[in-house]
Amino acid sequence: MRTGLVIYASSIGRLAEFYSHVFGLDAVESDSSYMLLVDGDFELVLLETEISKTALNSHEPRENTPLKPTFFIDTRLELIGEKVKEKGGTIYPPKSWEFGGRQVCDACDCEGNIFQLRVGKNA
Repeated sequence: MRTGLVIYASSIGRLAEFYSHVFGLDAVESDSSYMLLVDGDFELVLLETEISKTALNSHEPRENTPLKPTFFIDTRLELIGEKVKEKGGTIYPPKSWEFGGRQVCDACDCEGNIFQLRVGKNA
C-alpha cells in the first residue's frame, strides 16, 4: 500500500526545500499551487491555497493540530537534527521512552508543523 500525506503551506517552495533536505524526498511534479515529493511508497503533497498563505504565516509551532505525521528514520538523531535546524526547523529533546522498538523525538518544520521522528536502534 502506498502512503501519503498532504500539508497545507504558506510557501510550498520553502516547505519543499525543508522536506527534501531533511528526508531526501524528490520533487516529481508541481505547479504554482502544489508540489508532489516522493520517496519509495511515500508521497508528500504540499498544497498552497489563498487561505493557507495567510492563515499559516506564523512559524510558531502549532501545538493544537490534531494530527502529527511520523517519519521512521534509520539515521542518527544528531544528523537529522542538524538538517532540521539548517532549514529553519526545531528538534525537541528525545523522549525518555520507546514506541515500537524505536526512540521517539518530536520536531517542528520551518512553517510550524509538528512531526514525530522514530529512530531505529541501529541509527
